[in-house]
Amino acid sequence: MEPWDVTIVGGGILGTSVAYWLAARYDGRIAVLEQEPAVAEHASGRNTGVIHRPFYLNPEKAGVFARAAGISYHLWKRYAAEKGLPWSEVGTYEVALDDRQRAVLDEYMGYARENGMEPSEFELVDGREMARREPNVRCEAALLSKTDTAVDYQAFTRALKVDAEALGVRFLTGTGVTSVEASAEGLAIGLARTRDTARTRYLIGCAGGGAIDLAHAAGVGLEYTDLHFRGEYWVIQPKAADLARRNVYSVPRHGDLPFLDPHWIVRANGTREIGPNAVPVSGPTSYRGLIRPLGPWVAKFFEPPVYNKVRLLLDKDFVSLSVREMWSSISRAEMLRRVQRFLPALRLEDLVSPGTAGIRTPVVDRHGHIVKEAIEVPGPHSYHILNYNSPGATGAPAFAARLVDRLAARGDLDHLRNDPKPQKVWDWDAIARAMGFPGPAS
Repeated sequence: MEPWDVTIVGGGILGTSVAYWLAARYDGRIAVLEQEPAVAEHASGRNTGVIHRPFYLNPEKAGVFARAAGISYHLWKRYAAEKGLPWSEVGTYEVALDDRQRAVLDEYMGYARENGMEPSEFELVDGREMARREPNVRCEAALLSKTDTAVDYQAFTRALKVDAEALGVRFLTGTGVTSVEASAEGLAIGLARTRDTARTRYLIGCAGGGAIDLAHAAGVGLEYTDLHFRGEYWVIQPKAADLARRNVYSVPRHGDLPFLDPHWIVRANGTREIGPNAVPVSGPTSYRGLIRPLGPWVAKFFEPPVYNKVRLLLDKDFVSLSVREMWSSISRAEMLRRVQRFLPALRLEDLVSPGTAGIRTPVVDRHGHIVKEAIEVPGPHSYHILNYNSPGATGAPAFAARLVDRLAARGDLDHLRNDPKPQKVWDWDAIARAMGFPGPAS
């Protein structure tokens, strides 16, 4: 069988976006390998469903992520209109519960401006004004990001898959990867479903929760390991839905683990959910259960490099937080207590059923620190995106375009024929200017 020119591993929102831009800019045999029967079955379909404007991202530390999130809001808005997909600009309040958190909101105001948000798109209000707007929310102050939007990222991904296929991309669903080995043509990829081997001249790793495993199989990123945290939500009964009309987030109390703090979420279908916790689990698809069975936990702990995890587990604060998060998984009342810090009117009977559960997979470095930003790791005939977490879905179109340009600049796509196609919805040149890359000549 003739080898693929480029194989993308991972059919989530990032992998599908990369496939789309590759096919939009080049001619070649491009394939996407996705282990599930459909795209966006995991993190891309199990997130909060919010397009986050970059008001809370430090532009110095999250430069590419922040720019991608800011630009992609406009890209997704046009795409939703073109495809008739749900788009509800509900807005997000980031609430401060004390004076220290109020100072964080002042920092966020600066971030919003530096990240290109228009002054009309965000607003700082004090506790008295917040009580007038949202009578059930208690806080010292709140920062409103007016254009945060409730969407269905799985629907976005599936629509983009159709567009990529129309450009010639082949999606091989139900096809997991078991191994990656160097071959005369580039790489030989072991396939789980058929126990066969696919050959490719170049591989792009966009495997989400399996990204570290894929990179290690390709012999790169060996200084990193990962952990998996399940975030669980509770569905709010309809008669309590008006307790807050917008998303409500609280300023993170733990800067190194910002995903621990609870939210009130307005979904694209109008329902409300609260959460998440961050329960340590043994794998990227462990949507139920805690400690048992022990086998996967033992295997996870002894995945190399073990030293990274040992260093992290020596951190008493991390261990204490993990135990607390596991308790919130067992106790509905504990989850309620956390949300009542800013929404005291919420009652236990309002939490009617478990909601969406998703897995977040942060990377741990050799010092035992949880890495905050995305990591890009080149390898022989491959390039891997690790730690692509929130707001990754928001920024996927612009981040993917910048990645394709980066690979072209490295010469990694020289075996493809440059052939830019006309775009109906998105403008490559405009994205290139906004992201700050030159882009191949059209």
